[in-house]
Amino acid sequence: MNRSISGRLIAKDLYLYRWLIIAAVLIGTAALPLMRLGPGDGVRSGVNLGMILFITNVIVLGIFIVMYGVLKERQDKTSLFILSLPVSPMQYTTAKVGAALLAFLAPWLLLTGGTIALILLSDTAPDGGIPSFAAMMTFFLCNFCVLLALVLVTTSEQWAIAGILITNFSVPVFLSIVLNLPDISAFRRAEAAVWSPTVLAIIAISLAIAALSLTLAYYVQSRRKDFI
Repeated sequence: MNRSISGRLIAKDLYLYRWLIIAAVLIGTAALPLMRLGPGDGVRSGVNLGMILFITNVIVLGIFIVMYGVLKERQDKTSLFILSLPVSPMQYTTAKVGAALLAFLAPWLLLTGGTIALILLSDTAPDGGIPSFAAMMTFFLCNFCVLLALVLVTTSEQWAIAGILITNFSVPVFLSIVLNLPDISAFRRAEAAVWSPTVLAIIAISLAIAALSLTLAYYVQSRRKDFI
């Protein structure tokens, strides 16, 4: 019975997220042609436009999922009604996390896989850009999980806004500093993808932080007496 309700809660959230998922896939797909323009006038601005649109699309998707699906539900007191059902607080948390992750990972996987496939099939885009792109997308996934965990455990809108500002501020830092490390930038224009130790370390650290943040969120939730 409880498992059935948990599944229905996930389905309910995914239904609410449906337009966010569709919009993210469509916008991300529309940005791909701009990112693969070949040599010619205005190419640099075209590539920048495509990358900016692509990055913004992924970031905004994560923010909207967390704010609309978790924070707004708490502000509207919808969670009070849901917790009156035969479902435990931890099952409720699992349903929220599961739905949010599915809503983010579906477009994330499509756009990540589609972009890598586009690079591999392109005659102009070097395969050396694949590792740095994979590291960037993994970082975005990490950012989303950190923000989701923060909003799950806090009842303060101010903390949620602070989380959005901090995770967004980390993006230009990552793009300007981390992706320009010598061990990464040296291979970005290589003909073949080079998975340097630095790239692998960034991917591993991002995944570890994502997992740790969600684990800590579950732990904090399990220790709280007042769940709402």
